[in-house]
Amino acid sequence: MASELGNGVGAGEWLGRWSAYLVSFVLTTAVVVYGLNLPAYLSGAPKLVHEYYYTNFWKSNVLDVFLIAAYIWAGMVLAGVLGIAGSTAGQVTGIAVASAAISSAFAAWFLSNPRSSSFFSRWFHAAGWSAVVYDVIIVTTIYWVAAAGGRRIGL
Repeated sequence: MASELGNGVGAGEWLGRWSAYLVSFVLTTAVVVYGLNLPAYLSGAPKLVHEYYYTNFWKSNVLDVFLIAAYIWAGMVLAGVLGIAGSTAGQVTGIAVASAAISSAFAAWFLSNPRSSSFFSRWFHAAGWSAVVYDVIIVTTIYWVAAAGGRRIGL
């Protein structure tokens, strides 16, 4: 069917999923980052958190929309491979494991190289492995809120 976009998912459903994701991204980021200040608390690097989320607000949030979507996609693929994608708990588990693996790979790479002026080098050198914990929390929370919102609107 011409209106379907891969795997038998219609354009309307894709629009609904992306809408749920974007609303979840905004709400979760507002609460976790700007309300609770969780990345500063976990990382112990409030100046870097301020630089990323306040000084570079637009650039960082646009980047995060796509990075977090990629982490969720990887997690959903993993959940499918593991045969646990049939429930929200299985999906969140796949997303948490994939997020931890991807973020850990980045952390290992940045921490094995000398600190440079790039933001992510400075971030991983300052936050260390707690950056991985933060990534898992933010990615899984955004997915869980989107999934819950999607269920409420019939996705």
